[in-house]
Amino acid sequence: MNHGAAAGIFSALLSASLQIAPPPLAGQTPVPNEERIESGQGQSPAGQGIAYRIRLLPIASFPALPASISAELARRQCMIPQSFEAQQPENVIHGSFRAPGSSDWAALCSAQGSTTLLVFLAGQPEPIALRTQPDSAWLGAEPGSVNFGSSWGIAVLSADELRASPGLRRNAPIDHDAIEDARLERSLSVRYYSGGRWLDLNYENGTH
Repeated sequence: MNHGAAAGIFSALLSASLQIAPPPLAGQTPVPNEERIESGQGQSPAGQGIAYRIRLLPIASFPALPASISAELARRQCMIPQSFEAQQPENVIHGSFRAPGSSDWAALCSAQGSTTLLVFLAGQPEPIALRTQPDSAWLGAEPGSVNFGSSWGIAVLSADELRASPGLRRNAPIDHDAIEDARLERSLSVRYYSGGRWLDLNYENGTH
């Protein structure tokens, strides 16, 4: 191959690459695509001043997310906070939160220092923001450790698990999944969707 032809092919490949991955527009914040660490000073559950480090994972760490949900999380500049107990990517969950057999998602979204529990119900164009708090509101560490991180975790509770739990109220028919919304090793809310509203089925959290 002569040098002129090679240069032409290289130029075409370079042009195609630039078209596939254009630079960000002026004033547009790029979507985070690498793990980050948020650090600062806070209070332990016992009220002591401590230093903390919260791991934040990019949306790309959760390839099972539907494209539309990934896009909405990216639009909100979300990163996914990991608890101090995390051994693998967590705090993005899939279940039937609206009705039996529905395909729904929930995620913790950290953006600009605050974390929101977002729920994406199938068929609804916008996610539901169940609650928001500062990233550092709930901190915790393994027993004996001084490495404090986030203690907020979410998980799926199946209908079978809910029916088998004697400590939960029965003020709604239990036929689909709930969201376990926990301050690890300290408190727990059970978020259950029924009749167009979210209930907390945990008796310890008062009347809902």
